[in-house]
Amino acid sequence: MTGHRLRVLLLLLCFWGLLPPAALAGGIEVTDSAGRHVTIPAEIQRVMPAGPPAALLLYALAPEKLIGWPSPLSPETRALLPPAYAGLPVVGRLTSKKPPTAEAIAKLHPDLILDIGDVEPDYAALADKIQRETGIPYLLFDGRLAHTPEILRRVGALLGEAAAGHQLADYAEGELKQVEAGLAALPPAERPGVYYARGATGLQTGPAGSLLGEIVEMAGGRNLAPATRSSAPTRTTLAEIARWDPDVVITQDAGLYRAMPTDPGWRALRAVEAHRLYLAPALPFGWIDEPPGINRLLGLRWLAATLHPEIFPWDERAAARDFYELFYHTKPSDAEIDRILASPP
Repeated sequence: MTGHRLRVLLLLLCFWGLLPPAALAGGIEVTDSAGRHVTIPAEIQRVMPAGPPAALLLYALAPEKLIGWPSPLSPETRALLPPAYAGLPVVGRLTSKKPPTAEAIAKLHPDLILDIGDVEPDYAALADKIQRETGIPYLLFDGRLAHTPEILRRVGALLGEAAAGHQLADYAEGELKQVEAGLAALPPAERPGVYYARGATGLQTGPAGSLLGEIVEMAGGRNLAPATRSSAPTRTTLAEIARWDPDVVITQDAGLYRAMPTDPGWRALRAVEAHRLYLAPALPFGWIDEPPGINRLLGLRWLAATLHPEIFPWDERAAARDFYELFYHTKPSDAEIDRILASPP
């Protein structure tokens, strides 16, 4: 893009209110979801994701600007993505207990670091620390599912991908509104109690109202894990789950799904005994979680239809195909779609 065209684009974005006038001075001053004021380059070519949700949003919006994945992709995930992106290097996860050093980050030469997720003070402090140590601008945006359209448009504009941002945001907005409209007349008494069994043991879950657990309520269920003040997963026990007495149990772990019906502890649950145990698809990324990113848009549709099939008689195959093409830049075959949606025997 020539300097004249870039200046015209910045003028238009400032006029539309997407960018502040500071953009014309060679940088763009952005206020992120944590209230941090960050100046970023007017033109961005290389972006480092702080964690998996940011990586997925970047991959959907501007895959050529994603410099790498926070952690290794599974062989099954790589097989479903275009080779050019499946083969991107692992750059490390900044929000992990052992993040890459400032020196390692600087050697990657990112123009911007992007984080999508919780905007609690700890994450804002981490962003400030890494930005201070590396000199690389770091933006933190709210990753709640309801904010997805807004964040897609904002980040799309900042990356020079406004058209892609609007296209993806329009899709997300349509999905959220469809589910909300379908559930509008559903009485609270008809919303089933749901336990989301995370991980290989299933004794970890996303509490009500949290980034990890919000999808249950949005899909027309009652998340039985009590809300907490933390964004961290809640650890629980089979005895506590039994006291919650869920109507439905969902998991993304195929091994756990196979084991539950014969495990004495899980089998004693009313939901499992009544065959109201469901395995959420998990490829190329989890539909319910893992990560709690834009991938949950497809999971929201799946979970709403699972909990309320009479309200949402959707074609899951068609929905998956459309979503994968738009957000994952891939066209899975019918056989691949069947494998993704299939539950193990």
